[in-house]
Amino acid sequence: MHTTPSQRELFTLFLPLALSGLFYPLASPVINAALARSATPELALAAFAVARSLSNPLISPLHGLRQVITALVYDQEMLGYMQYWSLILGGAGTGIILVASWPPVYNLLAGDLMGIPADIVAIGPPVLAVMAFSSALAVSRGYYQGILVRYNRAGPVGTGALGYLLGTAGFVGAGLLWWDIEGALLGALALFVGQIVYLAFVWWPTRTIAIPAHSDEVEPEQRSARYVFYFFLPLALSSLILAGTEPFLQAAIARAPLAIPSLAAGPVCISLTWLAGVPLWNIQQLVIARVTDRASYQAVRRFVLTVSVVLTGAMGLVALPGIDEGVFGLLLGLEGEVKRLAIEGYRIYFISPFFMGWRSLYHGTLIGKNNTAPIRSAALARVLVLFVMLGSLVAYGQLNGMMVAIWSMLASTVAEAAYLGWHVRKIEW
Repeated sequence: MHTTPSQRELFTLFLPLALSGLFYPLASPVINAALARSATPELALAAFAVARSLSNPLISPLHGLRQVITALVYDQEMLGYMQYWSLILGGAGTGIILVASWPPVYNLLAGDLMGIPADIVAIGPPVLAVMAFSSALAVSRGYYQGILVRYNRAGPVGTGALGYLLGTAGFVGAGLLWWDIEGALLGALALFVGQIVYLAFVWWPTRTIAIPAHSDEVEPEQRSARYVFYFFLPLALSSLILAGTEPFLQAAIARAPLAIPSLAAGPVCISLTWLAGVPLWNIQQLVIARVTDRASYQAVRRFVLTVSVVLTGAMGLVALPGIDEGVFGLLLGLEGEVKRLAIEGYRIYFISPFFMGWRSLYHGTLIGKNNTAPIRSAALARVLVLFVMLGSLVAYGQLNGMMVAIWSMLASTVAEAAYLGWHVRKIEW
């Protein structure tokens, strides 16, 4: 018999996921701050952002495996299917990104198709080559994290994220002090080192988890690699569709006024909101593990609303006059036009984590109810709104590249959350 979780129980499970969501995205502002202090800060920040926008379309879909594992790993047979797809998809993602890092291919993608300035494109191939290994590492980390959450052992997830942050910060700091490595490449290498540390932390405790040989929680029709793939497919397509828009977003910024400072300011502004956005993205796993009926859904919904308001409010404090100057200038090391644009964008975009909370609630509920098709449709709706907004605002020509991106991303996020919420309201509990 399922019981309705208390707010305290939900907080206990969420805390390690929240710490993971705090420490993990904190590495991006740390790297951005380091790049802002490199020999060529604008070029390093922009090249790092462009390479990430090319790798994310293949890496982001693989994060959905974490949700699938949390939802389905009840016994050894299902674990075997997860291992099978993790190896195939992680390896394929790394291979494809390595091909994209080959200079002629990279020049075609970033230079010819995206319209990125040549001096930024020239830096990118080795940066993307290092980022390619994030595919296999992300799948491996998600595999072990899903097992930990399913079996109520989420503590190492938060510890591992702290190790990731410290490893990344230590490497990029050492690089600035002692090594002569181009800024964007140094950032990519630091992320690689941090991911290795994170993987070690979540792998070790899974060795002692006793996964049953057989569980009645899994229906016979679910016991196949084919079922797991088609369960995962809408999640992957959703992430692929959304991540695939990043190059278009970069291209729109490149065609708007103040293109280069906007390309440099954009990742700094957005990565700062990840401090609240990633914990709220991680809350999907809590929803999957705890929502079983209407009563549990209502309890979890109340918890998600509370956390979303608190974390978004905390992000709003950074937007206050004076504090924003200290964070973006003194702490993150931005100067001049780049700092001004980052602050201008953040004063609007800091509300985005609130919508991430609702998106995660609806995502997790639909996954837990084995109804993942609406997630793909919601992603398509989001992309449609994003493209309409980008095209309209670039054609309008009166907004700088930073504001074109901010308003387009917010409008598309709200559209996706509204579509998902409509489908959740139709669930017959």
